Amino acid sequence: MKQLLIILLCCTTTCYAQQERIAGAFGNGMPSMQVSFYADSTFLYTSKEQHPTFNRWEPFTEKGQWIQSGDTIILNPTLSKKPFIETTFEEGTDATDNSLLLTFNHIKRYFDSNGNIIKTDTLQVQQLDYAFNDFNRKSRSRIANRPSTRCAFAGYIPKETITASHTISIQKPAAAIQQIFVGCYELMGTKAFTVTNTNSNHFTLNVFSNYYQDGQLRQVKFLIKNSNTLYTRQKENGRFVKDNLWSEADSKLRKQKTCS
Repeated sequence: MKQLLIILLCCTTTCYAQQERIAGAFGNGMPSMQVSFYADSTFLYTSKEQHPTFNRWEPFTEKGQWIQSGDTIILNPTLSKKPFIETTFEEGTDATDNSLLLTFNHIKRYFDSNGNIIKTDTLQVQQLDYAFNDFNRKSRSRIANRPSTRCAFAGYIPKETITASHTISIQKPAAAIQQIFVGCYELMGTKAFTVTNTNSNHFTLNVFSNYYQDGQLRQVKFLIKNSNTLYTRQKENGRFVKDNLWSEADSKLRKQKTCS
C-alpha cells in the first residue's frame, strides 16, 4: 500500500510539473496568433487574422479548458465534436429555357449551448470557381465580388463574372448537367453536387458556417515537441505536421513568455 501511494504521488508530481512547464504563452512569431496556457487549466486563444476553424481572414478569440495527456495538449476536451461546414443543394425550374440561374449563399449560423440557432447572417460567397460535369482548367468559371489579382504567383485565373449579387444568369450548356463542381474558401475545398432533375435550370447552393456559443475549439490537439515548442497542424491520419521545408508558420508555436 505504501509503495502504491509513493507511485501515485510521483505520477501526480510529474504531471503537475509537466503542466507547469507548458504553462505560458505560445505564438508563431507574428502578432496574429497566440495561445496562452494557464496553470489553472484554462487557455486563451487569440488570432487577429486567421480563424482556426474556417481558415479565412476573421479575428477570433476564445477562452476554455485544456488538459495534457502524455505528449498531447487537448483544448476543450469535454466538448463533443460538431460540424463546422454544411451545405444544401437545391434544384428548381425558374429560368427560361435557354438560360441557367446559379445562386450561391454563404450563411453564418450561430448556435447556443443547447444547439438552437440564435442568429443567421446571409452573405455573398466572396469568390468561387464552378464547372459542369468536369472540374478542370478549361471548364472552370469564376464568380467574385472583385477582380482577382493578376501577378506571377496568382496561378491560373479562369474567366470571371464580377458581381455583388448572389445569383447570376448564364447560357444553358448544350450538354446535360449531371454534376456541378464548386470550389471556394467557404467550403474549404472543392465539392461535387449531383443533379437529379435534368430539367432543372436554377441551382442554389447554401454553404453554412457554424459558430458554437460554447466553443469553436472542440477537442483540438497540439503535440508537445518540448517545453518551448508545440505542433498545431494535425492531419486526418492523426499525425502532426512537423519541421520540414513545406510546413507553414502557423503549424508550430514557440513559447513567448510565462503566464501567471
